[in-house]
Amino acid sequence: MPDMALLDAKAQRLQRRMSKRRKGSKRREKAKNQVARVRRKIANRRHNWHHHASKELAAKAGTVVVEKLNVKGMTRTAKGTVEDPGTNVPQKAGLNRVILNTGWTALQGMLEYKAASVVSVPAPYTSRTCHECGAVETANRRTRDDFICVACGHAAHADTNAAKNILEKAFPGFFGRHEASGIGASARRGAFGLPTPVTREINAEAA
Repeated sequence: MPDMALLDAKAQRLQRRMSKRRKGSKRREKAKNQVARVRRKIANRRHNWHHHASKELAAKAGTVVVEKLNVKGMTRTAKGTVEDPGTNVPQKAGLNRVILNTGWTALQGMLEYKAASVVSVPAPYTSRTCHECGAVETANRRTRDDFICVACGHAAHADTNAAKNILEKAFPGFFGRHEASGIGASARRGAFGLPTPVTREINAEAA
């Protein structure tokens, strides 16, 4: 996704300003219009990126494999209740904004009519599973980018390892065959080389 941190911050600042103004006043209406204008700009920029990204993915891979993500569940609030309040609420709210700003569902929808074929696979454990030996351990994912298997020592970029796992879920035995042309896998960020760090990665080795 394009970096929209400045626009997001501006929208939040205007939203706070609007909330302080008297309901029904002209000043509140003006602030409301300013918020709406920034929100439209964010939505338009996201929509434009979706078109460019889906076009590039479809052009580089005949079949695109994506994770079946439960976006609604992933962005559930952490506030909790009065009796059982949540923890790390601000951090979770920030993460929710990032996930929603990605517009994953809209991007997948565009892929489905631009790519020759889109295959969805279950998302669980793709990030924790070692592609070389199959060991599933939380400790395998050392950092956001580093994957080092605690069982066999296999080291790789975490997103490249996840992309290979996604391909294997869609096409069991894929990496044991030679007919790899025309198939891509959507995973996390870097191997496909789209120009944004939040892009879910396409495994270029399979293209």
